[in-house]
Amino acid sequence: MEGMLIFAGLFSAVLTAFLIESYKTLNPDPGDLTVLLLTRISEQIVASANGNASTIPPPLELNDGGPTRAALVCNALWFLSLGLSLSCALIATLLEQWAREFLHRTDIHSAPVIRARIFSFLYYGLRRFNRHAVVNIIPLLLHLSLLLFFSGLVAFLVPVNTGIALIAAVMLFVVAATYSVLTVFPLRYLDSPYRTPLTGLFWRLYQYFKIQWNRHPSPSEPADQAEHSETASETMVAAISRVAAQPSEQRAARDLKALVWTMKSLADDTELEPFVDAIPDILWSPHGRREAHYDLLHTLVNNPQTLLHARIINLYNSCDAGILPSAALKRRKIICCKALWTTIQLLPAPDCNSNLSRDSMWKVSVGRLAETDLEVLQYASSVEAIVRWRMFENDKLILSTHLASLQRLQKMSGAVDTVNLTHIKRSVRELVEHSAYYRSAQHLNFDYETSPDRQISTLLGNIRHILTITPHLILFQYFRSTSRLDALPYFFLRTVDFLRPPDCATPPAVRDDLDSTFDEVVPRLLNNVNSAEPGWMDSVMKELIRSWTLQTNSSDEFTITVLHPQLLRYLNHRRSEKAVFRAFDFHLATDGLLFWEALANTLESTATRDRLRDSLTAAWRLMSLRKNPRDSLLSRLLDACMRLDIPSVTPSLIAGFKSRYINCSRSRLSATDPANAMHRWLATIRISSVDSDVSGSPADFGFSLEHPLYVGHGDAFVVLYTEYLELCAGSSASSEFPHEAMRTLRLMDTFKIDSSHIHTTHQIQFADALRDFFKSPACGHLRSTIIANTWLFRPYLNPERSRIPQWLDDLTARDSVIATLTQFIEKMEGSAEPDTDETMHQTHTVVNALKLSSQSEGNSAA
Repeated sequence: MEGMLIFAGLFSAVLTAFLIESYKTLNPDPGDLTVLLLTRISEQIVASANGNASTIPPPLELNDGGPTRAALVCNALWFLSLGLSLSCALIATLLEQWAREFLHRTDIHSAPVIRARIFSFLYYGLRRFNRHAVVNIIPLLLHLSLLLFFSGLVAFLVPVNTGIALIAAVMLFVVAATYSVLTVFPLRYLDSPYRTPLTGLFWRLYQYFKIQWNRHPSPSEPADQAEHSETASETMVAAISRVAAQPSEQRAARDLKALVWTMKSLADDTELEPFVDAIPDILWSPHGRREAHYDLLHTLVNNPQTLLHARIINLYNSCDAGILPSAALKRRKIICCKALWTTIQLLPAPDCNSNLSRDSMWKVSVGRLAETDLEVLQYASSVEAIVRWRMFENDKLILSTHLASLQRLQKMSGAVDTVNLTHIKRSVRELVEHSAYYRSAQHLNFDYETSPDRQISTLLGNIRHILTITPHLILFQYFRSTSRLDALPYFFLRTVDFLRPPDCATPPAVRDDLDSTFDEVVPRLLNNVNSAEPGWMDSVMKELIRSWTLQTNSSDEFTITVLHPQLLRYLNHRRSEKAVFRAFDFHLATDGLLFWEALANTLESTATRDRLRDSLTAAWRLMSLRKNPRDSLLSRLLDACMRLDIPSVTPSLIAGFKSRYINCSRSRLSATDPANAMHRWLATIRISSVDSDVSGSPADFGFSLEHPLYVGHGDAFVVLYTEYLELCAGSSASSEFPHEAMRTLRLMDTFKIDSSHIHTTHQIQFADALRDFFKSPACGHLRSTIIANTWLFRPYLNPERSRIPQWLDDLTARDSVIATLTQFIEKMEGSAEPDTDETMHQTHTVVNALKLSSQSEGNSAA
């Protein structure tokens, strides 16, 4: 409004100057009477000279026709223009006053709620009475006033001079035509910066006619006509917003131009830093890479006008100037590391050397060696790894070129006597000796023989070796540097995905480097972050175990090796079972094939006697986490465990393996293979639940394909529990108690059991073993586990809901179990042990269910 007031004031002053002259043309001019009198005197003098003095002249009469038409038109237009101009000034003044009153009324109260309600009340009053329309009218009236002034100027000049009037008319036409073009131009080009107060009116008319047209579509209209009708009623601002945000090649080009201009205008590091800070969030989100912005940033990084990556490196190097405070220095380093991690992936390999030098690129990486701030190192470690990967990608192009050349020469066997391989030899040697990412010279042969064919063969071997092992060396080095931190580095899993080769296979040539990585990572994990919950280093361990499980030989098959000592240490001493489970989660896809085969090799190897116990306890823990071996390995593992004399761990592990075998069998168990340890155990079960008429000694049941020995799941499980209970009950102070007996009993639990009759012999054996088990002082901590956490007594704890039949149907065995549990109840009464009440309640429930079952059978017999 202030601008309108200034324009209206200046225009009114100019217009008034013209009106001072033009309004006079509306009244008779006194000079005309003087001219008329002088004309009459002149006529009388002439008449006297001619002798006609007695003639009486007619009376003097002035012209009463009034002002001319041009004067009327000119003054009417100018006075109308002046009125409009002054009216605009008045309305602008009132609008300023109304705006001040609006702000005053909304701020007069101190309570925010009252201010908000007054604001909304008055604001919607503005909307209700269309004050925005009044604001738009003022410039329209001023423009109309200016048009009237030019029109009046033409009318004013017509009586004066036709040529000058013509010039003024041409000027008026040009102004009117330009004004008309500026009015309708935004209707066609929404990005036009030109518009007039009439543009909004024409836009509404245009939208109205579009709606009317779309209401009556012709049969030949395109299919997207309905979509146009949806946007026909939108405002001009909404249309601009829609077109500006609509994905298109034009929008991408605009975005790129804007970013290039921004980069070129950010000459100061302080101005560049916020721009660099926003780069990672533009390209990456917590859910992955934002593909919508990838092409844009890729172009920006490789645009020769911006060289974004070089600008980020220069910003990082500015941290060495020593002028920034510590907090600002730390922030700038982190910002640069995050941006470098993001942008270095966008550099295409063929253009890396042209966009920035290897020295400047590597300076950022080695800068972490002098860094002491662990928070900065969390970002710098990932940057260092990604820089190594990027540099190797560059060198891989050179090596691939050498490889192709050597392969062509190798095909020309016998015709390469004079070939010069010096430059290839020098290139390979310099890469191995001076490349920061390459730290291993295993299996490289620099002793080139004189024969060109032998030299070519040696060079081919060296290049293939470098191309194969280098990605793994970079990955393992990243694992080692990560283990020295106190938190997971920036985008750890994303960085690992970049570093890990596409085929994911770990070649045997890097086994020494893999072993050294285990030797460094595992002790740090167990010594520093071995808590009861999963920690950040468990993610490192999971990726390291994945590399170990993907070891291959030349046939691209699993390498059968022995277990690494540090892997055994991790499995045995990591406190968090959830962490161990997650670390071996990759095995879900392969059932832990490599681990269990390596375990079998370790158990069968005479050179690993010092780690047998650790291997068994590690296997037991992994099995207790439901990471079971494949069925094809069960027999081999069972045989290996049975040959070992480690009394504590072996029985628990054997019990777990047998339980796994029984659970995985979909039909009745058969003992038909004397070489199978599981089948040999099944043969020791004297009575078959399928054929209850079979009797005799174990020797009567030989192995025969024609007459196999079938065993039901129920019999097998009862015998398995009976054997383990006898083992626990037989332990004394002089012998080792079974390893993790409580968890082993729970591990043997199952819901999968057939409903066939369990033979009386097995029931009696179980009852005797249970009696000895409850009498043994060494088994006191396991009694509640037997009652509450096994399928043996689950049918009697929940007889209504249990899916397992009440299998204790032999009266002798049932009475023995009732007597054992009753003695246990009498002994536990008044005990102060924890969870005694719950155990007593469960035991009472089982005893009552067993007694009820006995009564029911007695009534049936009667």
